[in-house]
Amino acid sequence: MNNDPQPENNKPKYKGKYRVDSIRLPAWSYASNAGYFVTICTDGKKCFFGEVVQGEMHLSSIGEIAQKLWYEIPNHFYNCQIDSFCVMPNHIHGILIINQIREDAMNPRKQEEDAMNRVSTRGDDQRGGVTGLFNPMLSKNSLSKIVRWYKGRCSFEINQIYEGFGWQERFHDNIIRDEFALDQVRQYIINNPINWERDCEQPHHPSL
Repeated sequence: MNNDPQPENNKPKYKGKYRVDSIRLPAWSYASNAGYFVTICTDGKKCFFGEVVQGEMHLSSIGEIAQKLWYEIPNHFYNCQIDSFCVMPNHIHGILIINQIREDAMNPRKQEEDAMNRVSTRGDDQRGGVTGLFNPMLSKNSLSKIVRWYKGRCSFEINQIYEGFGWQERFHDNIIRDEFALDQVRQYIINNPINWERDCEQPHHPSL
């Protein structure tokens, strides 16, 4: 486990040693409206997804499945939008944006569910959707549930054509707290193939 100290001012680093295990914030609901920078590695960091050639990622058939299924996430989770994303030889990087308002607008069953499970909020602290403070009404489609679906669906479809594919048990995430951080993460993801030779996820990287 990487024991590097957290960056100052709680702003995550996306250059150098960016691979830090997620530390779940105990008071934060991971179904709250926010952007999340997600990294998921293959089991043993094996390069199932293709190769980088002169700074460009060339997907294998397995990598194409991993890419296709990421773009299907909003079709299965109405409260989730996708932003920048890339498939690398042995991991994926992506931004997931959880937006409860989008779920209310897109999910035809939402109003019926709300009517059945309505809880009066008069006088209650309703900050859960803004600050991420725990709110059980937001816990249905959390970040973990979305990632779990993605990993499971990839494993199922990929193992139809290649037995033995798997993911690392855990995934890594950072909460994106403002537009400046969002732009940094987007640029980091876009530049990932170009920087592959220095990437610490490389199987033969000196730091491993």
